[in-house]
This record gives sequence, structure tokens and C-alpha cells, in this order.
Amino acid sequence: MRNEMIGAVVRRAMEHPEFRKRLIESPQEALESHGFALEDAEMAEIEKIRSSLGGDASGDVEQQLVTIAEHYGVHPRA
Repeated sequence: MRNEMIGAVVRRAMEHPEFRKRLIESPQEALESHGFALEDAEMAEIEKIRSSLGGDASGDVEQQLVTIAEHYGVHPRA
């Protein structure tokens, strides 16, 4: 279940640049506003992912998200 929730967050970040920006700036607020209710372990993983992405929304971040998504079993849409 953990990978599915994290995968869903990563997919949303890939598909919605505004959500991705908010997730980087304020993860708890972004997640709550999109209806995600994550447990502490999931939030810790999201925080780890967030810190690895950095602060900009460049194409490099999008490629990083694809790699992360694949790690969690999410297959990015073509």
C-alpha cells in the first residue's frame, strides 16, 4: 500500500506542474489539498523525494520524477 500511495503522489506531480511546485514548497499543504492522507513513513519518503528534487521545476526534475515513478511501479504515460 505504501508504494501505491507514494506512486500516486509522484504520478500527480508528474502530470500537474502546479501540484509539483506546491509539493516542493509545502508538501503537507499540497498533499492535503489534493486529498492525500499519508502516514508518517509515507510522509518521510515524500520528504526524501522532495529534498532530492531541489527547488526548480525544470525538465531535469521531470526526468527525476520518471525515475522515481518507475522505482515505485508507476509507469509514466507517454
